[in-house]
Amino acid sequence: MTDMQHKPNGWNEPLNRMTEEEWKEYFRLREELDVEYTEAELDEALLKINEYLKNKQDREAEELLAKIPTDPRLAYKIKIGLGLKEVMYLNLSDAKKEFPGEF
Repeated sequence: MTDMQHKPNGWNEPLNRMTEEEWKEYFRLREELDVEYTEAELDEALLKINEYLKNKQDREAEELLAKIPTDPRLAYKIKIGLGLKEVMYLNLSDAKKEFPGEF
């Protein structure tokens, strides 16, 4: 579901309401960010994040952390508690598998 005709469950609840432009951005980000990782790619990314943190490169660590798949239960809890705008910039590839229709 990556188009304006197939918005996620709860899209019209007050917490999830967005303008048409925000929805376009949401779906653009879904296409860009929702990339699946292999175990090897995930291990490599986590090692790199650890290296960034050791070198006090917080911005780089944060950017890479947002690119790896977010834990599905955490993503769902953020959606329920804070709304879709708060998960917008995260990789939701795993969350979309576990909770079809929610993202």
